[in-house]
Amino acid sequence: MARILTASSQEDDRGKLQVINLSGLIVSLTYTVISKAVIGNKLGGMDPEIFRAMMKEVTDLLETIAVSDVFPRLWWVDWVMGLEARIKRTAGKLDNILERALQEHEKGSRNEGEAGDLLDDLLSVVKEGGEGINLDIIDVKGLILDLFIAGIDTTSKAIEWAMAYLIKYPREMAKVQAEVRQIAGAQGVLEEQLLRMSRLQAALKEAMRLHPPAPLLVPHETIQDTKLHGYDIPAKTRIFINAWAIGRDKESWENAEEFQPERFLHTAIDYNGRDFRFMPFSAGRRGCPGIEFATRLAELALANQLYHFDWELPEGQDVELFKVVESSGLSPALKYALTLVAKPLQA
Repeated sequence: MARILTASSQEDDRGKLQVINLSGLIVSLTYTVISKAVIGNKLGGMDPEIFRAMMKEVTDLLETIAVSDVFPRLWWVDWVMGLEARIKRTAGKLDNILERALQEHEKGSRNEGEAGDLLDDLLSVVKEGGEGINLDIIDVKGLILDLFIAGIDTTSKAIEWAMAYLIKYPREMAKVQAEVRQIAGAQGVLEEQLLRMSRLQAALKEAMRLHPPAPLLVPHETIQDTKLHGYDIPAKTRIFINAWAIGRDKESWENAEEFQPERFLHTAIDYNGRDFRFMPFSAGRRGCPGIEFATRLAELALANQLYHFDWELPEGQDVELFKVVESSGLSPALKYALTLVAKPLQA
């Protein structure tokens, strides 16, 4: 990403630095990293952009409200509106893509020295089995799809929100950037250094408190009849947890609407959901299994952005007037793409 930004931020013919669509670059980064870890470069010769477009279509479908989900007897409305046909068409195309990736991996055509990926490991479990683990090809396809859906969109938006708030609050940007550059030194950011970057971690947590990647988390279901605050809740009731509202609860957080990373310094509050005031990845048995991967990727990307570049709004834009506004959707992003000027760090 640093190489891309360096090339993109060169001066144009008028001697002015070009404006960069950072939102787009962040999405490309997370897609590339997750795709490499999950399926490597094996898409059966298919253009990766086609697969990326398909994942965008899947995300759009997940954010579409089906009438039958609310009023089951009106299932025919979804059919009339074409939603059912769209779902089947997208599912067919996606299954074709995953099938090609599976066939490519089953050939075992790995270059010498090339590391294996998650799909290689899953196929090994399908063939050889594991301790108490029984998987078939359908399970593998589902797991791969879950990783792309849950990983790309949410991780990229966590990075985007953190950068937006650091731009909005220059003093916080200066503190985090100074920490990153001091710890990284002349050699650049190393993964093992991230644990020492407490201000960077605090800024990311604070951004996720205000804008959790999945504001309603994943749906839960009660396993028995229960009572909550005087309300009777039958077993098998679908439950949504509003993590967005919890993160802004004025009884739980002082100055709840303000971006104050210091609240996460010198505290044991982490992403694991043990503190119910902060659970962007849910908690308990339904907690996200990819917490470590997602947070490490977000921290590494954010640290590299702050190490290699100084950031500012395009010419003519006042930071005081810069608004951090959410879009709509299951995983809201900034309403407007984050466009910034990146000035490469002078050696």
